[in-house]
Amino acid sequence: MSSRWRSFPLTLVVLLICGCGSSGPPPQQIVVNVTPATVTVRTGDTQQFFASVAGTTNQSVTWSVNGTAGGNNTSGTISPAGLYAPPAQVPAQNQILVTATSAADSSANQSAKVTLANPIALVSFVFPPTLVSNAPFSISVIGSKFVGGAQVLLATTRLTTTFVDSSHLTATGNAPAAVVVNLTVVNPMPDGTPSAAAAVPVTVVNQRAAMRFLEQSTFGPDDAQLAAVETAGMESFLSAQFQAPTSDVNYPSVPPGTNDVHQLFPVFFQNALDAQAGSDQLRQRVMFALNQIWVVSGNKVGQPDFYVPYLRVLTSDAFGNYRKLMEDVTLNPAMGNYLDMANNVKPAPGAHANENYAREFMQLFTIGPNVLNPDGTPVLSPTTGAFVPTYTQTDIQELALAFTGWTYPNGVSCQYNWPYGNGGSPMVACDTNHDVSAKTILGKPLPANQTAQQDLTGALDTIFNHPNLPPFVARRMIQHLVTSNPSPAYVTRVANAFAAGKFTSNGTPFGDGMRGNMQALIAAVLLDPEARRGDDPATENPLDGHLREPVLFVTNVLRAFHGTTDSNNNIVYVALDMGGEFLFNSGSVFNFFSPVYDIPAADFNTPPASPLSGPEFQIFTSASSLTRVNDIEGAFFNSSVDGSSTHIDLTANASIAGYDSDLGTMVDAMNLQLLHGTMSAAMRTAILTAVSAVSNGDPLGRARTAAHLIVSSSQYQVQR
Repeated sequence: MSSRWRSFPLTLVVLLICGCGSSGPPPQQIVVNVTPATVTVRTGDTQQFFASVAGTTNQSVTWSVNGTAGGNNTSGTISPAGLYAPPAQVPAQNQILVTATSAADSSANQSAKVTLANPIALVSFVFPPTLVSNAPFSISVIGSKFVGGAQVLLATTRLTTTFVDSSHLTATGNAPAAVVVNLTVVNPMPDGTPSAAAAVPVTVVNQRAAMRFLEQSTFGPDDAQLAAVETAGMESFLSAQFQAPTSDVNYPSVPPGTNDVHQLFPVFFQNALDAQAGSDQLRQRVMFALNQIWVVSGNKVGQPDFYVPYLRVLTSDAFGNYRKLMEDVTLNPAMGNYLDMANNVKPAPGAHANENYAREFMQLFTIGPNVLNPDGTPVLSPTTGAFVPTYTQTDIQELALAFTGWTYPNGVSCQYNWPYGNGGSPMVACDTNHDVSAKTILGKPLPANQTAQQDLTGALDTIFNHPNLPPFVARRMIQHLVTSNPSPAYVTRVANAFAAGKFTSNGTPFGDGMRGNMQALIAAVLLDPEARRGDDPATENPLDGHLREPVLFVTNVLRAFHGTTDSNNNIVYVALDMGGEFLFNSGSVFNFFSPVYDIPAADFNTPPASPLSGPEFQIFTSASSLTRVNDIEGAFFNSSVDGSSTHIDLTANASIAGYDSDLGTMVDAMNLQLLHGTMSAAMRTAILTAVSAVSNGDPLGRARTAAHLIVSSSQYQVQR
């Protein structure tokens, strides 16, 4: 064979290896990239995936979940744009693949690894918001993204939890000792990340008791002072209030002679609505009560340069001694003008001194017209059964003589004039106009030839030491702060504390041991077992409490809902409109309503065995009752009490009103907030029906409806 043929196979092999005769290079490989490549997605959330395609200008991809185009309800769905939505419930196999496949080459794809997990719960509201230390409790937790099997934890303690729905859990347990603990909700695995913590105070006083106590000792409960009572106790709150700085110095200074007591209204209500934890609410509340006992009215003393110093006397003496209050009020120019003691001179032979102040001083301010037993009940004549008078007309005349010789301070001795600009200084003695005859008051002699100050001191000491004074003052203060119908035993206990000048509760002492100490009196009024028996549903008495007079009705509602005012006087006219309580303008020295007014038997379906005292009901009429409802409706639905300047805030209540399943919790929260848990079952049902009729798209309207119905009810208007 020739050499040419022998080389042919080798040539063929070379041609095959080198590819000689090929049409060109192969096409570029298509590659898909998906981001994020690994991710955890919680139910209720979504996840956006992105795909990029290399090797082609066609960037289109199709999406699938676990091999199913577009996904399904078991493993989740994904849109053509790559938005993944997990299933409503995490499947048993919670690892899935989200795949993007190139439209240009179905063999080109990439998958993201997805771990499905339950959502992190969100807690927005806990009811009740506080727990009582070392006591069993049941709470409702309102929020979102709750999953069946969710667990409520108090600190690290797992509570017995019931799943109601995705926004509502209930739980029971036992509270620890007083402390602030974190409450969290943990949804079941997979994941189990806890919610953000909600701080829950564990208190020494339950919310019901704290709310009642603050209704009696302030112008209405608010968040800051509620927390103070719950966490530290009632005794601690009183001790702090007795030391709190006085806020009444902000009453305005006005030009002398200005006859417009309206200028005092804005500052009064600003002080009454002060939401600071350390504000002197108790002092202001006691001042308001004293102003209704020791009445000076703007219908005669309308000048703020008179009235401001008068209020300052009541405020400064509110925590002092009643004997000092007696003298400070007696020598105050406002009282001197109102009841005619100023410029009351010794009478001509056969005439009488002005008896106006002497009579009211005994009848209304100190000892009352009838002799009292130590328990405040009247002493009855054993022969006639009639009341026994405390004093006679002669006593009035003798006291009037003892009160002669006082005038306004003016820098000129014994020159009587109108004291513009001097209303802030006590009246001064003018002995040349003082009656110096011997006097006998309530059987106690005052020697002849004494100065005006000596006779004043002797007369006040005689009345201050009269046995009627402790029960008379005790009953008046109980009525203004706690209940219209205190038992004789309650009056006795308070009167004894007032007379002794000291009172002790749970080891905390109040008072200085001097007769007439106001701190002992106030603590005894507020901490007495009868005042506190309504703190427990098992011991409450339906005859306890009193009607909220208009001023207290307005301030209680505003403080409950974080009310604010910008000093507009219209808020006062709301109180006037509600029943005639025109602040600082009572119709007479007997106040807006008589302390001895009894509710007519005709007003009861079944009249009580004995008359029920109800002083505030004297100004409560069918007309004023309707006005209360209408005015407070405007306050809630316009968010303004007076049409422009005094506002309320219901956003916290509205935050849980959007879900039908949570309406009961919202009403229950308002029940505790406004009625300290005393709402009747029938009332709760009626309110829920009315609130349910409001669209769930209007949660604020639902909160307004519930609040308006509650505060308009008789159950709220009678403070229990």
